[in-house]
This record gives sequence, C-alpha cells and structure tokens, in this order.
Amino acid sequence: MSKVLLQDNSHIYSHLGNKIENLKNCRVMVTGSKGFLGRTILSFLNFLNKEKFNKKEQIKIIAIDYDDNDICNPLNETIEEGKIDYIINCAGIASPKKYLKKPLKTLDVSYLGTKNILELAILRKTKSVLMFSSSEVYGTPDKDNIPTKEEYVGSVTTFGNRSCYDIGKNVLETLCYVYHDAYKVPVNVLRPFNLYGPLMDINDGRIIPNICKAMLEGNDFSVYGTGKQTRTYCYVTDAVVYFFEILFSQKFGEIFNVGSEDEELSALEIAEKSYTIIKPDNSKYFVKPYPNEYPNNEPQRRCPDISKIKKEFGYDPKYDFERGLISCYQHFSSVL
Repeated sequence: MSKVLLQDNSHIYSHLGNKIENLKNCRVMVTGSKGFLGRTILSFLNFLNKEKFNKKEQIKIIAIDYDDNDICNPLNETIEEGKIDYIINCAGIASPKKYLKKPLKTLDVSYLGTKNILELAILRKTKSVLMFSSSEVYGTPDKDNIPTKEEYVGSVTTFGNRSCYDIGKNVLETLCYVYHDAYKVPVNVLRPFNLYGPLMDINDGRIIPNICKAMLEGNDFSVYGTGKQTRTYCYVTDAVVYFFEILFSQKFGEIFNVGSEDEELSALEIAEKSYTIIKPDNSKYFVKPYPNEYPNNEPQRRCPDISKIKKEFGYDPKYDFERGLISCYQHFSSVL
C-alpha cells in the first residue's frame, strides 16, 4: 500500500472512530470492485484487516466486478451461502468514453444490476445497502438552485449520448424507493459530485487523472470545448468517511449529496491551478473542440449543497483541491 493510500485510510479510520466496530467479523459485498470507488473502498477494508483487526475480527470481503460475476444476472446462486451484512453497490460505467461504447450495458447495470442487488439484500437479510447514483440526475440546475439540494427535481434528456448513464441513475433511484417503500429494504442512495482520488484509472478520460498523466509523461493536456464548464471537486477520502457514516446509519430511504463546498472551478481553471501547483517542466495545456469519443452535451455547472449530510453526521470535508491534487500526483508518480 502506497504512502498516500496509507495516509488516506488512516484519516478515514480516525474520523469513523468506534463505528468501525460495526465491521468486525462481518461479510461485506462491494460491487464494481475494480472501478475507482470500488477499489478505494476495498483499499480501506483491506487496511482494516491488515492494520486494525485481529484474525477473529477480520472482514469477509465479497468483491464483484463484471469480469467475475455480472450483476445483470441473478446473484443469489452464484454467491456463497450466508448472511451478507452490508452491500455497497458502486457498479456502473461512469467514464464517458466507456459508456459511449456500451450504452445498452450501461443501462442494464443501472436497472437489472440494481434490481438483482436489492433482491439479494432481501434474501440475505442485509443490514444496510449503499447505492451509488450520480449528480448527473440534476441535469443543469437553474442558477437559483446552485448549490443544489437533494430536493431539487432535475431535468435530464432521455434522447442524447449521455442518457444511458444519466437516465440509468434515475432508474436506480426509483428502484431503491420502491424496494424500501414496498419491501422495507434498508437502502440509502448517494449522489456523488465529481469525486477524484489516487485509485482512479489514469487512462479513463476524466480530468484529474488526465492532467496528472500528461504532466508525468511530458505530454500536453487538452481542455475540451470552451473550458468554461464548472464543477466542485471532492477528494475521495472525505467522501469515503461519508460512505461509511451512511452505511452504519439506522435511517433508510434517504438520498444524500456527497461532495465538496469548495469553489466551483471551470475545466480551464482546473488546468491552470494544476499546472501552477505541480509546475511540470515539459507539459502545457490548451483548449480544443470536443473529440468524437467524448459526449459534448455535458452539464455546464455542478455544485452540491451538502448541508444535509454535514448536519446528519457532523463531518466537514478536510481536503482542499491543492492537497487532493498533490496526493493524486504523488500516487500516480509512484505507480507509473
């Protein structure tokens, strides 16, 4: 485990405190285990097993990804018998370059995959299910609803090259509502806002790993479109604290924004800040039109109101953009 990951996991552990006791001698299923969020969650669970829990307290981890067990197929017969205490479903095709190539599979994961996981939770008497939706369900809110609260009803096109992902997440949320309302499944939904971190695939096309890769390899970095589309960016370690707080909560049927209250940054400002912080010798950035392999109708603003989750769990994000970027850059430089 790299120095960056050890520091990040120690931070999560220290802020969860005694709630970590909930995981001792439990079975935890993580879907999407080879994706960015899945790998980050598994990193923390393995850290607990290695650094904090004795042999009798070890977490039994069930890690599922498409290569191992497709969640679009019924799951009960393919998973070892016994209770599954917690399910964390972060399966999804989130990279625009990837879901443009597999739009139908992207929809299947959100609908069939979610339904199969909720059915499994009923059969295995799961204590808590954490479902990952997306801030994309808000579309592009009007200026009076930015920062955006959970109650805001967004508008997302059903007929576009991002719809397979965005509408799929709407379906995921509706399934969670139905299963909680009709069958009392203990499920909560997260809407992440532009999370980033060291376990992102450096080749997946998203802005932070793209910038780090360009700087480390001495290549130029391209900002797509006008570069004026804005986001707030949340370092994943802050987000994981919230993930487990929600997982251990006894309130269900809730939706939570997970993100940062830092200033909105445009893609161009992200590039400017990154190059100012890292100061690479042989890399620069410039603006260019959207390439064909990237969806060009992305939302222009994305900024969460996280007052609900802060009030519920009493935690404020600790990582600003500079600290998060440096952590990513250091980790990528240690593994490339």
